[in-house]
Amino acid sequence: MNDWKIKGQEAWQKVRDFLATIRGGAGERPEQATETKPLHTDAGKPDAVKPDAGKPDAASQAADNLKAQSGAAAAAEPDEGPKSLKERCAAFCKASGWKNGLVAGLVVLVLVVGGVAAYLFGAGSAPKRASFDDGQNIYVMVKPGMGANDIAAELVNLGVIDSKMRFWWLTKIHGYGSQIKTGTYAFQAGMDENEVLQKLVAGDTTIIKFTIPEGFSVREIAKRLADAGLVDEQAFLAAAKDFAPYPYMKKQPNVQFAAEGFLFPDTYELHSDAATPEGIMKMMAEDFDQRLTPAMRQQAAAMNLSIHDLITLASLVEKEARYDEDRPIIAQVFLKRLAIGMPLQSDTTLQYLMAAPKEDVSIEDTKIQSPYNTYQVTGLPPGPIANPGLKSIEAVLHPAATDYLYFVADRQGHNHYSTNYADHEAIVEQVR
Repeated sequence: MNDWKIKGQEAWQKVRDFLATIRGGAGERPEQATETKPLHTDAGKPDAVKPDAGKPDAASQAADNLKAQSGAAAAAEPDEGPKSLKERCAAFCKASGWKNGLVAGLVVLVLVVGGVAAYLFGAGSAPKRASFDDGQNIYVMVKPGMGANDIAAELVNLGVIDSKMRFWWLTKIHGYGSQIKTGTYAFQAGMDENEVLQKLVAGDTTIIKFTIPEGFSVREIAKRLADAGLVDEQAFLAAAKDFAPYPYMKKQPNVQFAAEGFLFPDTYELHSDAATPEGIMKMMAEDFDQRLTPAMRQQAAAMNLSIHDLITLASLVEKEARYDEDRPIIAQVFLKRLAIGMPLQSDTTLQYLMAAPKEDVSIEDTKIQSPYNTYQVTGLPPGPIANPGLKSIEAVLHPAATDYLYFVADRQGHNHYSTNYADHEAIVEQVR
């Protein structure tokens, strides 16, 4: 056993010598002394003189001969500076003996290959999703045919784990590759790779729950679902363009997403077989259709509003009103303006056209050329700008009885109303 230990230490020393050589030039060895040390020391005193110091022993004579040969070689071959990697490797093998040199080289090759593997399977780029609150679920769907590397890539992309390499390596050393169960799993951000694997092997699947707030647009829904690991954001948006399972959802001219307005905001439970963009939209659209009761449809018809117009108007109310008491009054203002042919002049329709929301739109923004610009176009925009909740829909069906034509929200979100433009301007000066 000691012989193996000694051989292992010798092999490791050869590797260290090889690495030092190819880094620093032929002939260099790690931890090589630069000065000749005394053979014996005594608390800082010079070495004791041997009785027959004048007669060099055999070891001393051999050392002197080696030193003389080294000096002669140095004189014959002056230092030409750093050599190439190939020359340094060859010099090491020659100095150490080809057998020992090749062994050291092979060990280094194994280390290099390991480094390449770590690079290929290592941690991916930072996840593109939004940051999650502590304890918030991130859903991962393991589908038939997915390998350990595919699963690891998805986990890293969603921010569940940090390293593909560690995950892949654990599956190999424990033989978990064939034991991972398909299904939908709930994880949190920054989990330990081994903990994640234990859940996957145990088949600790879950039923997905997600919540869409009132007033979310199709783009916001797509992002939230993608952040939770449920869908691909761009695939959801592509499917939403023409998703119209009900006649009233038929896509109108200039409408970007046929599904806009009809994906009811609610909390949903989702089974893995429905976890597709089309499956999720179908569930949300069915919820909307059930919520829109026959009485509500009759009331819309009595007001000469199609379901499409009802939801378009309700989406404006949803985006304008922060407090419930404002919804019926804002609905009344919009309905009165439509009745007299006055532009709705809703900032929310301009915000819908922008890449990011602004606290205040500018005069320049009101000049944007678009059918959604209700400062420039009379009547309703081509379609809903968000997915309204029941309170905003009810507000349109049962508006307040007032004569207001103007409103403006203060910085706290409370609206202030007026019947004429002069009063409106005065209120704007006060609250904004």
